[in-house]
Amino acid sequence: MDLEKVRYFIRVVEEGSVSRAAASLNMTQPPLSIAIRKLEEELGTPLFTRQGNRLFLNETGQYFYKRSKELLFSADSLRTEMRERGLGIRGEVTVGCSTIANLTIIPEVVKRLQEQDYQITVRVMEGNTAYILDQLRQHRMDIGLIGNTFDKADLNLTALLTGPVYAALPPGHPLSDRDKVTLDDLRHDDFLMPYTSIGLGIADYILEECSEQGFEPSILYWGAETLPMLEMVKKGLGVAFVPALLLHIHGLDLPPLARIDSPTVSSKLNLVTLKNGAKQEAGKRFLEVTEEVIAELKESTPPVIYR
Repeated sequence: MDLEKVRYFIRVVEEGSVSRAAASLNMTQPPLSIAIRKLEEELGTPLFTRQGNRLFLNETGQYFYKRSKELLFSADSLRTEMRERGLGIRGEVTVGCSTIANLTIIPEVVKRLQEQDYQITVRVMEGNTAYILDQLRQHRMDIGLIGNTFDKADLNLTALLTGPVYAALPPGHPLSDRDKVTLDDLRHDDFLMPYTSIGLGIADYILEECSEQGFEPSILYWGAETLPMLEMVKKGLGVAFVPALLLHIHGLDLPPLARIDSPTVSSKLNLVTLKNGAKQEAGKRFLEVTEEVIAELKESTPPVIYR
């Protein structure tokens, strides 16, 4: 199959007409129309429903468009991978993660890649799990580092870290001198909860534990980011729940923290990639260095019990 015809097809779909696609490709309309017709002949099926001068994707065309995007992504990735093999490890890796992972894991990974003289550019896009999964599926992102757990047929999920959750306590809280607390100890506090976009996250484990303890917590606030919630804690608005990775951020002005004493309430860091996605040498090396950093993190101070 001629990849150039496939690229023409995608351009026609995304521009909405042959004339606009031809203009964007700096070619005249007749050759483009001929290329699309030959592609349909090669496939043995029409891809569009034609109404006058307008084209609409039929059901087969919609399927072919989705597969065509995957095909071109794989072809482009393969071309890049072969160039990398010839030139040494170089390239660009796009990573999706939370702010906390960006402050703790990513700097050390980038530092080590630089020290090892790899010509790898790391592009980081912060966001919640739903955003990261969407970007992975659209091939706009190579790797995700997320805190949620889920089961999706088109994605690989690998557990990197499992650690405790800490309660961030407001000024003057009667339990602020404790190293650990139970959720039952906090039943009369307002909770500032981390929003779970997909799958299971810290909030889900907390709510389940509260239910088992026989109470429904008063939730004052739902948020997507931990650092703003810590500022709310310092203003005395309630108790927030933070992952163990937070303890590895240097120079952060933290409120009193007490570990949640529960075997079922945990914080996680998971690696997510697209199944059957092309693996470039730069991406492979990024993953290897990430695993090295995680392994050392488990042994580092402050002493956090990871498993």
